[in-house]
Amino acid sequence: MRAFLLDCFETAEWQLFVGHEDRLAEELRDIPQDVVLSVFCTYREVFGHFAMGFDVGIEGRLADRVARREFAERFAAHFDAFVLYGDTEPPGLWTVILADGKRLRVAMDEEDNRHVFYAATAPVPGLSDIRVDEGLWQLR
Repeated sequence: MRAFLLDCFETAEWQLFVGHEDRLAEELRDIPQDVVLSVFCTYREVFGHFAMGFDVGIEGRLADRVARREFAERFAAHFDAFVLYGDTEPPGLWTVILADGKRLRVAMDEEDNRHVFYAATAPVPGLSDIRVDEGLWQLR
């Protein structure tokens, strides 16, 4: 993860923090409070159709290098993973970016750190039990 973030945002090692969200105080204790980190990433275990959740905050100047959607696409391709991407979807719907760059809109149950798809605009690779509903693109 560290190598991916360093490469993606073209930032120095000392400007990057990656840590488990349950251990932030412990992992940040040796970093002086006046240090400005350009990339701040926390992760946590999740369940359902995903194994990990990430929050990545970046310094404003880095947003010009890599936009949110481009970051999600790079992440999906690099880690051969599904990436939930939310931007302008109506409540209850998400965009999922697949490793090959394709985007699907999905309906998902989210409860207790468990994220489970129940419908998608096209078949989801490896998840044949998800109902296909192309009409999800029409919802506003």
